[in-house]
Amino acid sequence: MRGVVLTVFFVTAVLLSPDLLGVAQKPSTNKFPDAIERSQDAARIAPLLTLIPESGVPKELTDKAEAIGIFPKVTRDTVYFTHLIRGYGVISARQESGWTMPAFYQFMGSGFGNPFSQKENYGVVMLFMSKDAVGWFEKGGVPLKDEKTAVVGPVGTITDAQRKEIQNAQLIAYVYYNGKLVGTSYGKRFELNPDNKINTPLYGMKGREVLAGNKTDPASLPAGISSFQESLQKYFRR
Repeated sequence: MRGVVLTVFFVTAVLLSPDLLGVAQKPSTNKFPDAIERSQDAARIAPLLTLIPESGVPKELTDKAEAIGIFPKVTRDTVYFTHLIRGYGVISARQESGWTMPAFYQFMGSGFGNPFSQKENYGVVMLFMSKDAVGWFEKGGVPLKDEKTAVVGPVGTITDAQRKEIQNAQLIAYVYYNGKLVGTSYGKRFELNPDNKINTPLYGMKGREVLAGNKTDPASLPAGISSFQESLQKYFRR
């Protein structure tokens, strides 16, 4: 009799399984904690770049940008007397319908001065001013030099001199630290790479495919992954 009861219990449990009942199961947010944190942290920085026009990214630049990258998690190490900077964050590309889901990227560089040498909380902000600039980093490992050099970004109102200086810029660079946005240059020893250890298992595609606008199913993603996209949709409209 006991065996019969256990069998009935087991069969009932299987039949009531959410998978068999067709109940949609939201993926656990614990599966990609780093990805969720990066997207949410970048989403918190995004509005701070625009809310105060006189100390933010000029709107004429954000309106022209084909993609925006924010790297809210930056670490600094010293190896053989060389300062190594590593950053982790997200990039979203502009589409006719808005912005893509965040593609996860990381960068590495060395030899930076202030503010990278300070032990302060800061993030890196990059504006990609053309589709070509976005495409440069499809396979990663691209040093910023020659036409790929990151130009110091203006803050607030753009002067005529600054406008002339950046008119052909493909990449415009900033750092955000201690609540302030500062234009900077990352130098030549700076490489940006897709973090496909996150992109591929999360989306089923690589970072370049995410930025190309390949469709993803938001319902299949952990809560919080789309935070950066949602922030751009709200604060970076043309």
